[in-house]
Amino acid sequence: MKKLIKAHPNDLDRIYAMGYDVWGGDKTYQEYLEECRSSVKYKKGTWYILIVDGEVVSSCILYNLTVNTLGIGSLATVSEKRGLGYASTILNEILNCKKDYLYFLWSDIATTLYESVGFTVFEDIYQTHKGSSLMYYPSNYKIDFDNLPNYF
Repeated sequence: MKKLIKAHPNDLDRIYAMGYDVWGGDKTYQEYLEECRSSVKYKKGTWYILIVDGEVVSSCILYNLTVNTLGIGSLATVSEKRGLGYASTILNEILNCKKDYLYFLWSDIATTLYESVGFTVFEDIYQTHKGSSLMYYPSNYKIDFDNLPNYF
C-alpha cells in the first residue's frame, strides 16, 4: 500500500539522509545533517513523504511560490529503493492532489524522470542557474515569463 502524507518533524532526519550520497559532498554525515537542520530554505517549505508498506521510501518539499503556484524541490528516494518508480509516484501523487496549480522545479539531474510525468523544460534563454534545468507543469498552463522563479 502506498500513501503520501505531510512529514512530521521526527521524519526530517530520515528525509535528509535520503540525499546525503548525492548532496553531502565532502561533508561528514553529521555536518550534512546539521546543515539540513539549520537550512532556512528547508524551513520555508512543507515536506512530504511517500510510505510504501509502512516504510518511508521517498520525499520532497513543496514551496508556496504564489497563490496558485508551487515549487517542488529536494526530491529523493532511499538509495536501496531507487529505480523502482517511487520518485514518479510521489510526483504524480502531488500533482493529482492540487490539479489547478502551476508547478515549477529545478532539475539538477537528467530531466527524463520529470518529463515522464509531464513536466516541460523551459527553453535555454530562461535557464538562469548553471547545472540545473527549470521545468514546469502542466504544459498548457499560461506562463508569466517575466516572473519565473529563482532557484529554490
